[in-house]
Amino acid sequence: MAAEVTGGDLFRLWRVSEVHLPRVADVFYDANRLLGGSRGGAGTFRAGAPAHPGSSVMTSAIGGAWEVMRAELQAMTEHVGTTVLDAAQGVRNATQAYLDMDIANADLLREHLADPRNLDTADPASNPPLAGSGEDPGAPYPTA
Repeated sequence: MAAEVTGGDLFRLWRVSEVHLPRVADVFYDANRLLGGSRGGAGTFRAGAPAHPGSSVMTSAIGGAWEVMRAELQAMTEHVGTTVLDAAQGVRNATQAYLDMDIANADLLREHLADPRNLDTADPASNPPLAGSGEDPGAPYPTA
């Protein structure tokens, strides 16, 4: 890995997957619902209505074209919103994979240190400094 991953990095990934991307998806789903409700509001392109005032024809080329276009736009906005939510799940999966690997590596380190062949508890150079020894950092001198 080129750089270390910190808890702050993981928190930012969490925010992307749980906060930002769902809000982006909501914009597309809102547009989808808006298009789904635009089947002829405000007296325009109403299903079963005359093609124009005074007409006995109940369909219109413009109304038919609008229905086709509306259905396509609605499908497109649904697809984009779903793709954004899929991306959020991908970020969640990547974050979890990192966490799982980090836990596995920590377990390996604990196992390594627990093996007496790898850590000689009698060797001062292999162990933390003893309290009060010359290598013990102790506490800093109080400044106040």
